[in-house]
Amino acid sequence: MKQIVPSFCSSSLLLISRLLAIFLCISPTQSRFSVKIGNDVLSQICAQTEDRNSCLKALQSDPRTASTDLYGLAQISINLANATATETKTKIKSQLGQTTDPNLHDKYLQCLDSYVNAVSKINYANERWRIKDFLALEAASSDCLIDINTCKDVTTPASPFLPQQNDKSHLLCNAMSTIAKRLAAGNN
Repeated sequence: MKQIVPSFCSSSLLLISRLLAIFLCISPTQSRFSVKIGNDVLSQICAQTEDRNSCLKALQSDPRTASTDLYGLAQISINLANATATETKTKIKSQLGQTTDPNLHDKYLQCLDSYVNAVSKINYANERWRIKDFLALEAASSDCLIDINTCKDVTTPASPFLPQQNDKSHLLCNAMSTIAKRLAAGNN
């Protein structure tokens, strides 16, 4: 019996040593994006948007932001952009049914088309995010901004909710684009 215990202990120590060695060898090769982002990185990202404070507030509204890495932050930004663009699209559809002004109706139709495209680009960005195709994620994010800008260009004061919704959607797609650029460049 006494020989089994030392033998068992030494084989257990050997196993633990091997597992530790494997872990140490794997750790440095893990994704360069697996490092938790700090407030400085978040500030740098949001400084590249049109409204740093609103960007920070939006990204920090998701509790996952406090403990995520850049890759996870990309998912958060995609989720936020999707929710806002979908909400805007829904509001535009609602206004289409209520307006009697033919000029405003046409503008809402143009904006609806833009937001249908924007949501489609965000969904595509999400697909690209899943497979870590960061260049395509960046391109989809930029395309989303173009779609929202198209709606911004036709917005009039007669559509009181739309300028604010456009700004919010643009901000979140801009944050998504900025994060995608950092991922594509390999920067944390």
